[in-house]
Amino acid sequence: MSIKDYDVSLHLNVIESAILKLAKPYLQIRDNERHTLNAIEFALKLLEIYDAERMIVIPAMILHDVGWSQVSQDIISKACRPHPVKKLVRIHEKEGVKLAAGILKDMGYDITMSATIVEIINGHDTRSIAVSTNDKIVKDSDKLTRCAKSFWFWTQQLPMAPRELADTIEDTIEEWFFLDKSKEIAKEELKQRRMEERELL
Repeated sequence: MSIKDYDVSLHLNVIESAILKLAKPYLQIRDNERHTLNAIEFALKLLEIYDAERMIVIPAMILHDVGWSQVSQDIISKACRPHPVKKLVRIHEKEGVKLAAGILKDMGYDITMSATIVEIINGHDTRSIAVSTNDKIVKDSDKLTRCAKSFWFWTQQLPMAPRELADTIEDTIEEWFFLDKSKEIAKEELKQRRMEERELL
């Protein structure tokens, strides 16, 4: 995978597209819409490799960050950094659970699957363990964007040079990622970002 444009919408089914349409108004904070689409891109790739449930993974991926829309800019600025205070990050998870549950209910989504999706969202950033392979894919795909399409956004938000950010992320690969393929993708993406940095010099 590379940072090149990839039209995720072409790879979503009718139900997933409808969920994304309902989620979009809540993804207009920070770089969240771009981040979410890139996370879906990674999730689709991992779903080709691992035994997981697309009907859980993709809706969870679409809805995982809708909660940031309900959080103040002051808290966002403190929570969105490489090693944030968990109690601040936790706020968007709790808010996301409410919004996601409402969207899935409006969609008439399967109740059991909806409960599983909400469980994944309620801890996708702050829960240190993964409750399932579905959860591992969501967690990993979320963080893979920091190596890919969200990388340059974060170099503008944080007092870190691109090389420093790449080194910081690389140092956390074993801690962050659950799946071997995710670790492989993360290293390859960071390699690409370092090449891009050299081209900018």
